[in-house]
Amino acid sequence: MNRVRLGAAILTVLILLSGIVAFLVGRESNRLLRELDQLEQVAVSDSLEAAKEPFQAFEAQWEQSEKLLHLIVWRSKIQQIDAAVAHLDPMRAADCDELLAELAETRMWIERLRYSEMPVWENIL
Repeated sequence: MNRVRLGAAILTVLILLSGIVAFLVGRESNRLLRELDQLEQVAVSDSLEAAKEPFQAFEAQWEQSEKLLHLIVWRSKIQQIDAAVAHLDPMRAADCDELLAELAETRMWIERLRYSEMPVWENIL
């Protein structure tokens, strides 16, 4: 009987940890996606020289989120987002035509990270 209780306790702890990880990844990715929405609006409407502050604020937010995500997500997923974020400010400074495409790629990697950490059947099996 003790083995059954121990097994149930271990299973409960694993389910709780999975839920906590999914919640944290979802919260951080939603925060990053909201800021990315603002960057896209700034990139389309304003002059890119005046948009230096929002891009630096996004990079700072990413660095904070990256610290937490390193604890709970595979490093390869974070490196892909990190590479995309690293390209944003230099493209803004150079007034590059591909800035919107790079913003879309960053969005894609963040959404992929969020989906891959959600407890859905495709991810469990």
